[in-house]
Amino acid sequence: MARAPETGFYFEPISERLVLVVEGFPFPSDDFWAYVGDPVEMTQELARLTVATRWPGVDPEALMVEFDTNFERAVQEMERLQREEREKPPGSGEIDFDVGRLLQQAEALKEAAASLRVPGAREVEEALENRTVGEEIAAAHSATSGSKKD
Repeated sequence: MARAPETGFYFEPISERLVLVVEGFPFPSDDFWAYVGDPVEMTQELARLTVATRWPGVDPEALMVEFDTNFERAVQEMERLQREEREKPPGSGEIDFDVGRLLQQAEALKEAAASLRVPGAREVEEALENRTVGEEIAAAHSATSGSKKD
């Protein structure tokens, strides 16, 4: 049975039921339920009017808000959730980071970055004077194809 993703007023349009359901609790039936609004932000009357606006033909006067007062089912649901939480294997859903190793990697990256240097303008000009880009490409191609031509 589907569970409410958040606490709110939910409406089932086929049987025209408006219900207040608590987050995580199952809906009263397996039908499709539409979220109407947050009970903190809207009154029962506003929930009925919202339903009548969204679903034409629904009479807001005849619509009654159902409250899930089955406390036994609520207690069973809470016990089930607690049991599931206890039965989870330790560390499930948690990521175990080796912080020391991550810091070592960060230091190694800093050292590698420090050893890099940007070539100066003179070095770039000298490299460009020696060969053109096309000549560099041709040399790289000939080196990979096995025949060396300069």
